[in-house]
Amino acid sequence: MATQYTDLELALNTLVTNFHSASSTNADTLTAQEFQNMLSQEIPDMVKTAGDQEGLNKLLKDMGVEEGKNVTFNNFWGLVNSLATTQFGLQSKEKQVKCVKCILL
Repeated sequence: MATQYTDLELALNTLVTNFHSASSTNADTLTAQEFQNMLSQEIPDMVKTAGDQEGLNKLLKDMGVEEGKNVTFNNFWGLVNSLATTQFGLQSKEKQVKCVKCILL
C-alpha cells in the first residue's frame, strides 16, 4: 500500500525536488542562470525582480549568495521563508478585513 502524504509533506517534497531538478548537472547547488530559470518557471509572480540581471544580482545578494558563487538549498530556503512570511501577512490582513466580527472582538 502506497504512503499517503499530506499536502504539506507534498509541498516540502516539491520544493526539494524542484530545486534539484533545476540543476543541469544534478549538483547540490544551482548556478545563477539555473536559479533564474527555476524562479521564472516556478514562481514568476512572486519573484518578478529576478527577470533581469540587475534584479537577479540584488536578489542573490539579499539571499546571502556571494558574487560568483552558486545558490545552495539553504539560500533558496531563505527566499522561501521570506515569500511565505509575506504571503502569511497578506492572508492575515485579508482575513482581518473580511472578518468584521473578529475586528470587533
